[in-house]
Amino acid sequence: MARVFINYRRQDSEGYVGRMYDHLLKTFEANDIFMDVQNIEPGADFVEVLENAVANCAVFLCVIGNHWLSAKNKDDERRIDAWNDFVRIEIESAIKQSKVVVPILVGGAKIPAPDNLPESIKPLARRNAVSISHQNFADDMERISAVIKRYAPANESFKPDSSPEVSQQKSEALKLLRDDVVGASESPLYQYRTENRYFPVLGAGNPDANIIFMGEAPGKNEGERGMPFIGASGDLLDEMLDELGINRDDVYITNLVLDVLPENRAPRINEVEFYRPYADRVLDIIRPAVIVTLGRFATEYVLKKLDLPEKRQKISQLHGKLIKANMPYGDIHIVPMYHPAYALYYPKKKPMLMQDFEKLRLFI
Repeated sequence: MARVFINYRRQDSEGYVGRMYDHLLKTFEANDIFMDVQNIEPGADFVEVLENAVANCAVFLCVIGNHWLSAKNKDDERRIDAWNDFVRIEIESAIKQSKVVVPILVGGAKIPAPDNLPESIKPLARRNAVSISHQNFADDMERISAVIKRYAPANESFKPDSSPEVSQQKSEALKLLRDDVVGASESPLYQYRTENRYFPVLGAGNPDANIIFMGEAPGKNEGERGMPFIGASGDLLDEMLDELGINRDDVYITNLVLDVLPENRAPRINEVEFYRPYADRVLDIIRPAVIVTLGRFATEYVLKKLDLPEKRQKISQLHGKLIKANMPYGDIHIVPMYHPAYALYYPKKKPMLMQDFEKLRLFI
């Protein structure tokens, strides 16, 4: 089901709608947004086609400009009154199907009075409208995005808030897991850890978090303090979380490999394989609804763990996408992203990383 259907009259508001669509793509996937019914087969009942299209959405946005009501066809008849007007037919269908109908007023337009509307869509006049202006476009679109997320969440299986007892149990389970990592002398990185007096870095944050971030491996700063993402990459991660209004203490942050790698190199196959069961246990304990994989190694681990078709794709193809999957405890979303360090090495990529992070607004 598409989350949002955009109903509009091309001659009236096409420019605004194009801009709306581009802005919504910062937060939603393209297949979440339905704009136009195209390629109606010859002989098909177009009213039925339109009704089916509306049925497959949760929120119906009716974009109204200054010429929405007065636009006329070649017979000098108001288009809204014409028997075959797609705009009216779609609105009729949305009202009849009890969809969430939100009038969007553009260009200074006002909601039409009931007496000026065809009988079948008079209820539209009673819907609370949202006005969009060029001056406050971004803020106005955030209000619309909030409505969409409220009535059509990306993940309807978000876990409910756990009791304090459950959170405490998870916290204790993570402490036991950390003890296991501390004592894992068979780790290929154990000798390097002890020689340099580093700590293993299991993770930090809410043990019952809805969102978990998984990076590649801790760096030297993290190993010295036993905390994940506290260096330059951590500063950038904090900046992006702040942009979304997410408190770092409300999420859980961890890595695939839980010990510092020599010379900050990439993890080797045997190292990934050794720490994979520990990463599994972290996910089993926290049971997140959203797994944000930061970088290639964490992304490969999660996609292969769940045997998803995307496991053969590269991070350059996957970043910023929402991938639906299933864990034993319920449905989840995986959101692959580049590691924050990538934007530090290539500053021009920071806007792309920020845009990918915007997708997380769906889950807060």
